[in-house]
Amino acid sequence: MRRFAATVVALTCVMAVAAAPASAKRSVPQGFYGVDFDRDATAAAPSIQDAMWGTMAQTGVESARVIFDWRSAQPSKDQPPSFAVTDRAVAYAAAHGIRVLPVVMLAPPWARVLPDKQESAPSDIPAYTDYLRALVARYGPSGSFWSERPSLPRLPVRDWQVWNEPDLPYQWQPRENWPARYGDLLRAGAAALRQADPGARVVMAALTNSSWVALGQLYDSGGIAGSFDAVALNVYTVVPGHITEILRRGRKVMDQNGGKTIPIWVTELGASASKGRLKPTDADRHLQTTDARLAHLVTRAYDLLAAKRNKLGVGRAYWYTWASTYDTHSGGIFDFAGLTRFRLGTKPKAKPALAAYRKSARSHEGCSKNTRGTCGR
Repeated sequence: MRRFAATVVALTCVMAVAAAPASAKRSVPQGFYGVDFDRDATAAAPSIQDAMWGTMAQTGVESARVIFDWRSAQPSKDQPPSFAVTDRAVAYAAAHGIRVLPVVMLAPPWARVLPDKQESAPSDIPAYTDYLRALVARYGPSGSFWSERPSLPRLPVRDWQVWNEPDLPYQWQPRENWPARYGDLLRAGAAALRQADPGARVVMAALTNSSWVALGQLYDSGGIAGSFDAVALNVYTVVPGHITEILRRGRKVMDQNGGKTIPIWVTELGASASKGRLKPTDADRHLQTTDARLAHLVTRAYDLLAAKRNKLGVGRAYWYTWASTYDTHSGGIFDFAGLTRFRLGTKPKAKPALAAYRKSARSHEGCSKNTRGTCGR
């Protein structure tokens, strides 16, 4: 996914990464360490994808955020949604003990306000909620997916994110009255999910850039109070202190609107190791750094979030992203954001940020230096 700047601003089957220091006690909640799994990684050969998920588990990843693309799943209104693509993601995750956070987005043309625009808001909200119900029936606690695959560890999906970044024009059109439009979608989505699974957690669409401003607009004009169990913020910056400042401003808005007990999930966290590799635009120049500094950012960001998680109410933090191309011919700075480098037709390769993530995760998850596998689960 292309990103804008924050305003306040060998893996064959095993990848070589540094060991973590001993840690006696877990200091973060289950699922705190997450990654986004998208881009070319989702189109990799099955053996490569399975190896990626295995390395994610070894690295300390406990939750993965994955796009559940309604547009591709149900291109025609007259046919039921296909689960072929989402089945694969849930199966890989379950096999390696990783929980999935689906972000359910992208309306098919027949269900768009603007049929010719991929970024269009959905016009057929009941059809969207039908898709949500179908997903719960497939992957929830009583889901058909689990009964069809008894050999898999049973890790039902209980967390669902209703869309992504409706505060940005390239994710939500038309712009007129977007808080009210998104509020309608969130309320309907939350009702459908809670009816289908009373234990489901509804995650609001992530907000980015001046996220606290957009959050205030949603409370004021969107009628969102009571329709979510977690607020999601997407945070991009090379300055670790900016991360907690963005969350502090979001928390203030939440507290003022009766959300003191609701957690914040950072569903995208990152920057770009494209400095010296890609000519920047004025908008993204300050998000560029080097491989070494990106690794340092991983360490500092997670240490800060872990230290302030109680004060700010931080429940999870997903690094953006697990894999990106690191292609110097790329047109986007977030092709240099991944913990690993992966291009279709090649083998994945660890980047310095991967070792930093692993050391941080295994330390805060209470893993000893000699622990192997999915400790803390």
